[in-house]
Amino acid sequence: MQNLLLESDLAKLEGSGIDLGHAKTLKKDEVVDIELFDRDIRQQAKKMADFYVLYYCLENTVRRLISVSLTEKHGAGWWQIAVSEAIRTAVADKQHKEKDSVLSIRSEDPLSYTNFGELIVIMEANWDCFSDIIRSRKAMQQTLSQFNLIRNVIAHSAELSETDVKRLKLLIQDWLTIQT
Repeated sequence: MQNLLLESDLAKLEGSGIDLGHAKTLKKDEVVDIELFDRDIRQQAKKMADFYVLYYCLENTVRRLISVSLTEKHGAGWWQIAVSEAIRTAVADKQHKEKDSVLSIRSEDPLSYTNFGELIVIMEANWDCFSDIIRSRKAMQQTLSQFNLIRNVIAHSAELSETDVKRLKLLIQDWLTIQT
């Protein structure tokens, strides 16, 4: 009942012109009703949602770092110059499969189609572009490789153990620490 009252109050505030971002959230009738799923699974999903947000931010921060750094060194055509043929081919295959599906095209940027392991390989192959930004190649490899392991747990809808939650937090701190 308190939630309904709060929902009503938030709707009134937004109706008066105050943007809380509340109206932009999905309403139950716009998606499948989450209440259809077992309570324990919903609770686990809500717990894991925060970790997905953290990981999404980290992975896309790494992508941006790569894009900005390689554009600065090689210009707009950096993808053809600085990325191995194997990765370019794998990305082209993913783009082709996506075009042949009913899904929306996620991006025109090929970097959007790289997996986390490929991001690490791109950074390693172009270390000269990152050595002024990241203090150690080995620290980068270790930190991002550990992130990749945790990513697999998050991406495959499994629950992180308390130890891995602590590890994720430490890895985020490590990533920030190794950047100069």
